[in-house]
This record gives sequence, structure tokens and C-alpha cells, in this order.
Amino acid sequence: MLTVARDVEAVAPMIDPVAAAPTARVASFEIAIDLAAVAAEWRDFERTAAGHVFQSCDFVSTWLATVGAARSVAPQIVLGRARDGTLVAILPFGMTRCMGARLLAWLGGEHADYHCGLYAPGFLEGLATDGDDAGPAFVRSVVALFRGRIDIAHFQRQPTMIGGAPNPFATYRAVPYSAKSHLTRLGDSWETYYRSKRNSSSRRHDRLKWQKLGASAPVEIVDARTPEEIEPILAAMFAQKKASLSARGVPDMFACAGVPEFYREIARRPWPEGMSHVAAIRAGGDIVAANWGLVRGDRYYYVMTSYCPGRFAVYSPGRALMYHLMAWAIERGIRIFDFTVGDEDYKGQWCEEMMTMHDSVVVLTPRGLPLGATFRALKLAKRVIKASPRLNRAVGQVRRRLAVGV
Repeated sequence: MLTVARDVEAVAPMIDPVAAAPTARVASFEIAIDLAAVAAEWRDFERTAAGHVFQSCDFVSTWLATVGAARSVAPQIVLGRARDGTLVAILPFGMTRCMGARLLAWLGGEHADYHCGLYAPGFLEGLATDGDDAGPAFVRSVVALFRGRIDIAHFQRQPTMIGGAPNPFATYRAVPYSAKSHLTRLGDSWETYYRSKRNSSSRRHDRLKWQKLGASAPVEIVDARTPEEIEPILAAMFAQKKASLSARGVPDMFACAGVPEFYREIARRPWPEGMSHVAAIRAGGDIVAANWGLVRGDRYYYVMTSYCPGRFAVYSPGRALMYHLMAWAIERGIRIFDFTVGDEDYKGQWCEEMMTMHDSVVVLTPRGLPLGATFRALKLAKRVIKASPRLNRAVGQVRRRLAVGV
């Protein structure tokens, strides 16, 4: 059990003595509280920046206008510049209040699988060669910008690497997150990739299921582009996810203010003009599997998927849709299929690479101590539960009983 005293010791010193000074690679920092004021520069920067789709200007601005607005999140966008004024880093933070403390966190909340910054090409590689303290010094300088303005910083789900280079935030007062991220490299041929992952018996089994699905009802695969195509798929997905979460005793994520609006707004701008890819399989006119994915560069993010547990479920429409998404990505020159964060068993059949994620809790004032102790205790409890199959099963049973009121 963590006490307040132990929490202070874990993050000592409580008040970081480093001033908000320039670093070897950043001559100056700015904090933008109006995203619109930096949107044009942000969009231009992200075209070549190392980072993820979750830190794109459109993703962040949409989240702020929907979920962020409902949670009273105030943007605190940090821009780092080189001596010639060139932008080298964008760090999209937000500030809100929790348990009476002023809390700083990455924008995007639980709807962003990866939390990190956007960095100019070569910036992180250079930082890694500047010495062991260069990365921590960079993060300390960023945190010091908020001295007197926040009580605690809580940075969650930070990837170890960004574009092949170490992520400085992932090593700063960090503990491992309770789940890892997983990805597979698709290559340039769906058939070649598919054969490398599924043996002849498995491929035959897949074909038979698809044939039986087609024999049971007219089947159609939809890659939605218009509002008329997108909205029914999202409505079905929301309902299917609600049912599957309820069965596990997990609250309905779409009941939270701003969440449905966020997913709908992102979906209204399909790739390549936007970042979204909404797809589904229809059988007999019903949506039996659905997907809400994102695309940035050569990476497809397999963010949210659902399937109908009715009579068609035996034919594995969710797996069939995943195959379609992989083939769709390959046809468009997308070479990485990112299953994002989560340690579901099926990912092991497909993914060659996984990455540890990291959380950081930095307490800056006494007012942040109770919240810091709470965060650390919850993280420890989650890791202990996930490490024990017996505890995991017990928690799942309790959730399911609570969900049905038993």
C-alpha cells in the first residue's frame, strides 16, 4: 500500500530545481493556449515530423472540441524552436482539475493510444547522441515551463520509441504501463503476407467460413466515404461495443459526453483527405462487423472494431474484416498495421513487434500529492492484477456480476 510519504519519496525532489531554460537542441519554448493560432504551422510541421496520428492537429483539435470541451480541458501546446526559429517539437498538453489539483496531461485522453510529441526529422536521434542526461534534461525543461501553473503532471501510455529513436518522455520518472503495443509489417503483397501468417489448414478454414457466410445471406464489404455510408456503420459499432463492454462489466464508453461526437467528426474526413477509415461487412443487410481505423503515412492504426454476436458470429466476420483491412492497406502502399495498445491473445498470431509503454507521475506542489499517490496506487494494483490470471478472472467475474446487478 502506497502512503503519501512514500509517494513523495518516489518522485523526489518534489519541486524540480531545473529552470525552464533552453536545451542544447531547443533554444526557446512557447506555450500556445489557442490551438487555432498555431494550427497552420502545426499542420505543416506534421507532414514530415516523427510521431503518431494521435498528435496530428486535426485529431487533437477534434478531441478538444468534443471530449475536451465536456471535461473542461484547457490546451497547453508547447512549441520548441531551434536558434533560427525553426520548429523542432510540438508537445500537445492540456490542463484540467482533478481532486482539487491542477493536472497536466497529454491531450487525447483514453482515445489516443499513443501519447507523445511530434518532432522534426533527426531531432530525437540527435538528442540520443547528446549524452545520457540530454533526454531527461529536455523533459525537465518542458515540465519546468509549468512551474506555478500546475500541481501534478500525469503522462500515460508513452511509447518507448518514436520513429526508431528513443522517446525522452518514456524514461523520465517512468513506470511500465500495464499493456504493450503490437504491430505487424505487411509487405507489398497481401497473398504473400497472408500465407506467411496462416498455414494451409488455417487458410482453408478461413475460406470455408467466408463461403458459409455468403451462403447464409448476401454479403457486402463497405469502405465508407459518404455520411450516408458512415453513419449507419458507426451507429452499429456503438451498439455492438456497448453490448460487448456490458458483458464484461465495463461501462459504456459512448455514454460519456463528447465521445460519440468525437468519433463521428473524425470519421467525416476519410483518408486520404482526412485520417479515418470506416469499414464494415454487411450480411443480409445487417452490419455484422465494423471498424474505425486511422491512417498516417505508411501506418494503419487498427483502433476500434466490433462485431454482432448474432447468428453470423460463428462465421468470424470480425476476422474477415481484419483481412480486408490489411489487404486494403497493402493496396494503398501502407506497410505497417498497428494493432495499438492491448495484449489480446490474437495479436500474437500476427505481430512480430511489440513495444513497452510507460507512464510518468511528476508532483510539483503539495496540492498534487494526494492525486499522485492515487495514480501510483492504481497503477500498481492494475499491474498486479494483470500479472495474475487468477486475480484477472476474479476481477472479470465481479465486473460481470455488477453489470447485471447480481
